[in-house]
Amino acid sequence: MRRVPDRELFGVPVESAFSAIAASALQRLPLVLLFCGGYLVYRLMVVTRATDAFVFWALRRSRGNPRLLILYIIGAAAALSAFIPNAITVLTLLPVLCSLDTDFRDQGVGDMTTPLMISAIYGAGIGGMATMIGTPANAVLLVALDVLNVPGRESITFFNWFLWSLPLVVLMVVAAWFTAGVLGLPSGAGRLRLTMRCVRHSCDPDARQKRGVGLFLLFMGFWMLEALARAVFPEIVAWSPLACGLFSLVFLWLLFLWRVRGEKPLLAPRDVVSGVPGRGLLFLGLLVLVFTGAHLLGLDELAAEYARQGLSLPMPGWLVMFLSVLCVIFLTEILSNTVVVAGFFMVVHVAAQAHALDPLPLMIAVSVASTCAFMTPVATPSNALAFGEMPGARLRAMLVLGAFLNVAGAVIMSAWLGFILPLVYG
Repeated sequence: MRRVPDRELFGVPVESAFSAIAASALQRLPLVLLFCGGYLVYRLMVVTRATDAFVFWALRRSRGNPRLLILYIIGAAAALSAFIPNAITVLTLLPVLCSLDTDFRDQGVGDMTTPLMISAIYGAGIGGMATMIGTPANAVLLVALDVLNVPGRESITFFNWFLWSLPLVVLMVVAAWFTAGVLGLPSGAGRLRLTMRCVRHSCDPDARQKRGVGLFLLFMGFWMLEALARAVFPEIVAWSPLACGLFSLVFLWLLFLWRVRGEKPLLAPRDVVSGVPGRGLLFLGLLVLVFTGAHLLGLDELAAEYARQGLSLPMPGWLVMFLSVLCVIFLTEILSNTVVVAGFFMVVHVAAQAHALDPLPLMIAVSVASTCAFMTPVATPSNALAFGEMPGARLRAMLVLGAFLNVAGAVIMSAWLGFILPLVYG
C-alpha cells in the first residue's frame, strides 16, 4: 500500500506548523485582549463622561491650581503605566486631558494643550521603570543577563526591584513636574485658579458616571493583578489566556448588555466606531514608518557601533554610565526602544569589561533609560497617540522641554542607579 506523503508548509508538517501558530496566538491572546479592552475603556470614559469624576476630584484636591493638576496627571499616568502598556495609559487619560484643555480655554488660557499632553507622556514613560513588567525592554534585559551570564543576575527579583525603582520614579516625577508644570506652563497660567465646570448644576457624578468609573477600576485592577500574578507565579502563565478570555467576556457583558433599573447599557455598538482616534492612528503609522526606515538603513547598527567605539575610550566609570543612559534616551527618540536596548546591552557589557566595571548596573540603566523618550511625537506609541489626539499641542515646545527632561533624566538615572544598584545587588 503506497504511503501518502505528509503535507508540509515551508518544510514543516502542516499539523506541527498549525500547532505552533495556535500556541503562539494563544500566548499573545492576553495582550490582544488588553489592547482591545483598553480601547473600549477609552470609549467608555468619553461616552459616559466618567472622566468628569477624575477632573472634579483633581480640581478639589488641587483647588484649581494648574501646577498641582499637572502633578496629578503625571502621578496618575506613572501609576497606571507601571502595570499596563504606556499606550493604554495615555489612551485612557486622553478624555481627561481634552476635558481639562476645554476648561482652560473657556477661562481664557489657550496654551495649556502642550503642558497637559506632555504631562501624560512623561508620566507614562516614567511609570514603565517602576516594575519588572512595566516595559518590554525589561523582559529583554532579563534574557540578555542570562545570555551574557552577568554575575548578580540571580539576585534580581520582582520585589527588590522596587527598592531602587520607586525612589527613582519619585525623582523623575519631580523632574517631569518641574519641566511641564513650571517651565512648560504658559505665562499667567500659574496664577489662574480653574473653577469646576459642573454638569446638571452638580459636581457630583451621576449613576452612569459612577458605573463607568467602577468598570474602569475593575478593568485596571484585573490587568494589574494578572501582570503581578504572571511575574510572581510563573506556573499560572499557561492559564492566563483562559482567565483573560473569561474576564473579557464578562467585561463585554457589563459594557454592552448590563442594565440597571431599566437604564440602557453604558455602551452601544455605534459608540465603538464613532470616536476612533484617527490622528493618533496616523501618527502611530508614521512611527512605524520611522522605525522601519531607520532599521532598513542600518541606523540602529551604525549607532551601536559608534557608541561602542566611544564608550571604549578612557573615562571614569560615572561618565560611562551617564553617556550610556544619554545615548539610549536620544536614540529611542528615533528608534524602537526594544531594538535600541537589544543592541546596547552588548555595547555596555563590552564597555564594562574594558573599564573593569560591573556590567549589571549598566545594563539595568540601559533598560530603564529606554522608557524615557520624551522629546518627539514619533518616539513611542504613547507619544504618537497623545500628540495626534491633541491638535493644539506645539511641536517646538514639546521638543525643547523634552530635550531638557531627557538630559535631566540622564543625570538623575545615572547618579541614582550608579549609587544604589551596587548596594542592592552587591
